[in-house]
Amino acid sequence: MKKTIVSILALGLLIVSCSNDDDAGDSFKRVTYTLIEVNVENPTDGNGDGIANRNEMLETDCYENTQLVLESPTEFYNVDGKFGYLDTGLQLSVSCQSDGYNGSYEFVDNKLMLKSDEKGVETFEITGDKLIVSYQWTFFDGDLEKKAELVYQKQ
Repeated sequence: MKKTIVSILALGLLIVSCSNDDDAGDSFKRVTYTLIEVNVENPTDGNGDGIANRNEMLETDCYENTQLVLESPTEFYNVDGKFGYLDTGLQLSVSCQSDGYNGSYEFVDNKLMLKSDEKGVETFEITGDKLIVSYQWTFFDGDLEKKAELVYQKQ
C-alpha cells in the first residue's frame, strides 16, 4: 500500500514538473536591428564616383555590420560605425571610426531608451519594424560637424 501511494505521488510530481508552460513568462528571443540608412543634411561623394548621396551607406563601407542587439529583457550591445568626409578643396580627408558599447534599455511609449556609460541615454523612435535616432557628430578635431539620422531595420 505504501509503495502504491509513493508511486502515485511520484507520478503526480512527474506530470506537474513536465508542464509545457514552464518559463512561459521568462522566454526572451534575442532581437537584432541592422543599420540600413545613415542620412545626413548635405550629400557627399565619399567614394569618388561622381554621385553625392545623403545616405552615407551608399558612399562608404564604414557602416558595414553595424547592429543593435537586444540580448536579454533589459540588456543590449551595439556595434557602431561612423564616417567622416572632409573636402577642403585642397585636401580630401576620410575617417572611419568604430566602437562597441553595451548597457540597459527600456521601452517608453513609442520609444526605445538605451542607457550606457559610454553614450548616456539615447532615444530611438520606433516606427513599425524600424528604429530611428539622430546624432550630432564631430570629426577632424572639430573641423567637421554634421547631423546624422540613423535608421535600423529589425531582422
